[in-house]
Amino acid sequence: MSDALVEVVIACHDERRPIERAVSSLLHDDDVRDRVRVLVVAHGLDPQLLRARLEGIRGDVQVLPFSDGIRSAAGPFNYGLSNVEAEYCAVMGSDDFLEPGTMSAWVGHVLRERPDGAIAQIRLQGDAIMPNPLVRLGRRRRLSAARDRLFYRTAPLGLIRTARMRELRLRMLDGVRVGEDFEFGIRLWAHGGRIDFLSNAGCYVIGQDATERTTLAAMTMQERLEPIVRLFDDGVFVDLTSAQRTALAVKLIRVTVVGNAQALANELSDSDVAQLSALLRRLLELAPAAVRPFNRQDRAVIDALRVHPRADAIANVVERGKGAGRLRRWLTPDLVHSFARESTLRRYVLYFCKRERRRSR
Repeated sequence: MSDALVEVVIACHDERRPIERAVSSLLHDDDVRDRVRVLVVAHGLDPQLLRARLEGIRGDVQVLPFSDGIRSAAGPFNYGLSNVEAEYCAVMGSDDFLEPGTMSAWVGHVLRERPDGAIAQIRLQGDAIMPNPLVRLGRRRRLSAARDRLFYRTAPLGLIRTARMRELRLRMLDGVRVGEDFEFGIRLWAHGGRIDFLSNAGCYVIGQDATERTTLAAMTMQERLEPIVRLFDDGVFVDLTSAQRTALAVKLIRVTVVGNAQALANELSDSDVAQLSALLRRLLELAPAAVRPFNRQDRAVIDALRVHPRADAIANVVERGKGAGRLRRWLTPDLVHSFARESTLRRYVLYFCKRERRRSR
């Protein structure tokens, strides 16, 4: 049995990745270095090359060889997590790192509070902290997946009680190019027991200086949507409460359906639009109320996907929406739901309140 409290799995498939930075950041804090073990999974690489690069770092570092011939982080992450023996575990991308003091704060929190999951603050390298998840004001402990908007953070970044992970049989999703952590994160936040937010700790930083990133490579619409379709196939929605199902549907419509339609409006084919429309219909069949909190600008895209699922129609409605004023961007069509939990206006109010609370400390 490991004497570490926390084991962090890093999957590395490319020798060019700054793996030394990632590992060093996890073992940076002197007061908890002996409570942390790092498992680096050499995905299709010679493990000796990584061991040589990491041998000068103080702390417990192990390099595990793994090869499956699949260009996905799911395999090496699952393999690494299957080797964890510590009470808490975590995953980290080989491009990413922790700010100094972050691991110390994480370890201190789980020793005091013993949550089943602890969500890390995150930021992109060089940017400010991301307000995600946008939890209720003053809420840090015993979060609710629906009321605290946890589904916007499907990436399970932070600490996870290993026993809970195995009890829920959580695994990264094999066979997808992106979104391998969708199901893992959704099930964890919905069924994982006590979930806390590490809002007083430092940040998990998502590195932006890699020479290439799989998530930024060109993808077909089918590849973009596959992790979401798999949620239906794997029965994820069936296990959720009604409130959780609606919250998840809102997030998926906002980020995956409307987000792709708006970002790719001038590149979409009729086949792409048909796939977005089909996914939208499936989500609304499961959670009809999910359409209510969308502002008028986004609702126009949703209505076009439901009524006129053609590429030219979507391109036109997205183009018209670019000049939308505040009323169309803030208010819902019926006004009643403009202050719903998932509405744009409610989110802006929370953003403002959280900024003011930070300034007043």
